[in-house]
Amino acid sequence: MATNRSRRSATAPPIQHRIEMHTICFYEQAAPAGKFAVCVACYARSSIDFCRLGAARPHESDMQPGENSMTTFLVADPATLRSAAACHGALRGMLAALPELRSLRLSVDEWDAIVPADVVPEIVGAAGRGNGFTFCFHMAVHRRVIHDERALLMACMEWRLASTALGEKDCGICLDGLERESAVQMTCCDHAFHRRCISEWISKATCPMCRRDVWRPAVPEILELSFAGAPAQGMPDIE
Repeated sequence: MATNRSRRSATAPPIQHRIEMHTICFYEQAAPAGKFAVCVACYARSSIDFCRLGAARPHESDMQPGENSMTTFLVADPATLRSAAACHGALRGMLAALPELRSLRLSVDEWDAIVPADVVPEIVGAAGRGNGFTFCFHMAVHRRVIHDERALLMACMEWRLASTALGEKDCGICLDGLERESAVQMTCCDHAFHRRCISEWISKATCPMCRRDVWRPAVPEILELSFAGAPAQGMPDIE
């Protein structure tokens, strides 16, 4: 019978993205008749979490410093705010112009997801009255990258392929020659291991020989894997 751990290893992707958005506040300010503007204050942040297979909570987390700004967009055609679909599209375009959100490297679906659904009807209702308004809202966006041991092992493999050849080294776990089968080198040190040997240890996120932290040096590579898309072929198995 398969364990929960092995079932998850077979079905769950090694890297997952989650986007969390909430509206902090919304308010209107009077403006000359027929003049409309949208003022957005956005607080954006990102994090990467290492969550072992089968674990409920992250083993390690790294919060990337966020940015925030207050930006005003003038609306040349009020008709773009007078229907839900048009308003959603207009707000999406405004948010896409914010540098702090562009830095999160959101997907098409994620851009749609961060448009505040509770703000759209407020703007549509006020814009339909025909008076001039400046619509102001504050929002927070948190982009999370969550990965497991497979992604960490993939990052080690990519790092090893970009480094010097392993030569005639022996595996630091089984002591057999590395040239006999697929091998990886740690991101934090020069120690190298067969993939099948290190897969049983990688959940600890430390090198089994020197106990250095493997995870933090691998974070940049894991992020690149997450944005490029983890390959379906050749994904390492974790015992």
